[in-house]
Amino acid sequence: MGFFGGTTVRVLSIDGGGIRGLIAALVLVELRRRLRSRGESRHFSRLFDLIAGTSTGALVALGLAVPGSGSNGARYSGEPAFEIDDIAELYACRGPDIFPRHKFESLRAVAQAFGDKYDARNLYRVLTELFGDVTIQDSLTNVLVTSYDTESMEPFIIKKRPQKRGKPADLNFYMRDAARASSAAPTYFEPAFISPLPENGRRYCLVDGGVFANNPAMCAYVEARKIFPKAARYVIVSIGTGRTKTSFPYPEIRGWGFVDWIRPSKGTPLAMIMGSGQSESANHQLSRLPSVQYFRIDGFLDPGTDHIDDASAENIRYMRDVAARIVHEQSALLDTICTAVSE
Repeated sequence: MGFFGGTTVRVLSIDGGGIRGLIAALVLVELRRRLRSRGESRHFSRLFDLIAGTSTGALVALGLAVPGSGSNGARYSGEPAFEIDDIAELYACRGPDIFPRHKFESLRAVAQAFGDKYDARNLYRVLTELFGDVTIQDSLTNVLVTSYDTESMEPFIIKKRPQKRGKPADLNFYMRDAARASSAAPTYFEPAFISPLPENGRRYCLVDGGVFANNPAMCAYVEARKIFPKAARYVIVSIGTGRTKTSFPYPEIRGWGFVDWIRPSKGTPLAMIMGSGQSESANHQLSRLPSVQYFRIDGFLDPGTDHIDDASAENIRYMRDVAARIVHEQSALLDTICTAVSE
């Protein structure tokens, strides 16, 4: 649609899930391939009016919105710096840098109960290489990134949207800081402590947006309604990073205490249940709104393969297989999405 006055708004939303962001990226690679085979050559940043992401989904969302380097004195070119293939390759190549394996992995899992599992500097180094000094307000399209402010105890949404006359401007941040904040999963990485641009002496303590919106599709819909209040139709494409088949039957959990509910070796059951519940709630609500055409692409993971930090070569191959299975089993849905976003 045009920036104003159109009837259809297109929204892309990507879930959190750590290294499993590779699954979402590969599904998007296939979606783009099918769109191009139909003659739709626009980059995702041109095709979608809003791109939203949580945690690893924020990395994908912002990666799709990064402008390329400019020329003739221009800072940026107005063209996208990356294709979705580039982002998928980033997971495969740089995942081990973000989530380095350790020969005493079981001991490190125990240590995670007392401190962060990974050095956030490795993650920030990769984000800096990817985003450089690009800011949220430099984005090629409207974007929304979720995080949570642990000092105000409120969701903290970092966004780019059209500036409305008489309204205060949205806070601006480096993309690298926004992605770092959205992916600061408690016990995996320390909180992000970041300043807006220009710096005003204020800093925010932010953690992973997955604590309240691992599936940010509902947040994206609300934002799309605010940006485009007169639209007649909202097409929302929501991409998951794999659902676990793990279950917690009564005989197993009846005697659990605090440690069992948060134990990483069990998949961090409390976080898993909260994330799944939030995601399914968002799916249910959006699929029943009259002005919304909601598409959800996701697939199941085998038990024990849902870790967000397993960047081993074996698991990278497994996630490629999962993405291929999703594409095969939901091929008709992908074709329907192509039709819906191209209309």
